[in-house]
Amino acid sequence: MKVFVSYRREDSQHIVSRLCARLDQAFGSRNVFYDERSVSTGGDFLGAVGGAIYTSDAILVVIGPQWATIRDARGRLRLDDADDPVGWEVGLGLASGRMLIPLLVDGAGMPSKGELPRKFRDLTTRSGFRLPSGAGFDAAVDDLIERLGGARPQEAPQGSRSPRATASWASFEGYWQTRDGGMTEILQNGDVVELSGSDMSGVRYTGRGQVERGYAVLNFTNSRGLQGRIVMQLVQNGAYINGQVQTAMGVMPFDMMRRN
Repeated sequence: MKVFVSYRREDSQHIVSRLCARLDQAFGSRNVFYDERSVSTGGDFLGAVGGAIYTSDAILVVIGPQWATIRDARGRLRLDDADDPVGWEVGLGLASGRMLIPLLVDGAGMPSKGELPRKFRDLTTRSGFRLPSGAGFDAAVDDLIERLGGARPQEAPQGSRSPRATASWASFEGYWQTRDGGMTEILQNGDVVELSGSDMSGVRYTGRGQVERGYAVLNFTNSRGLQGRIVMQLVQNGAYINGQVQTAMGVMPFDMMRRN
């Protein structure tokens, strides 16, 4: 897992240094882009940033209370400046299609669309993560690391069948809602995936399979005796699933929204 950390020094450097130290422990310092040490003296900053963003698996945008409103010496919003490094990073991150997670620190809220230049407004559709700077910092970072696919310092006890509250955005595990209002529960243990749920008409279904090259492929059966295969892919940074139900009757596409 390669992680890119974007932040404003004036806004959140005090917490970013702590965050990156923990990310280094989880993923290795070579896999965490932190500008203070990842861009060499005299190096090409824009080239280093662009290359790091397009080779990262996840982009963390650290947002403090002044992130969207800070101004330059002439009173202009920094985000309105085409040369603003943070704006450049966020714009590249949104365009890259990579997992992009807003990290809200020091009590900051998610900026509204009205606070952002038009080119950054898609940021408001990304699911954010609140990172406290006080006593809850370590536990919150443990949660974030696990969501990114890293290991917690102490693994949770085995034997629980309900989805973990800290299911990864890169994982299929969680509760999902279909367009007709039905609910599906997915459990993932490594590459093994199990599914169970019901639609609005009360038809129940179960399935089991594996993750193969980014797709979950499961054999399923429902309470009416129908059998077949389900193929699923995570999209929009893990917020949705696009899939197909394949049976002898044909192929039916579907999509689901994450609900946990």
